[in-house]
Amino acid sequence: MKSRCPVCNKVIDKATRQDSRDGKFYPFCSNRCKLIDLGKWFDGNYRIAAQANEEEEPGEGEQAAKADNQDKTENG
Repeated sequence: MKSRCPVCNKVIDKATRQDSRDGKFYPFCSNRCKLIDLGKWFDGNYRIAAQANEEEEPGEGEQAAKADNQDKTENG
């Protein structure tokens, strides 16, 4: 069974895969590719999408705060 390095797309055969597991950088082909991937995480190149809060529209909280401030100034 062959796989590919997620960074450089180098084909990793069974022998290479066994060596990389011993070197603790599997599924990458080398420590270099492992560090490149880690750097992308640190730089923010990879992101996990979050679901938006459906109950509150963007800017809705700001409008409520402005309305509260207006009530306070009118009521003294």
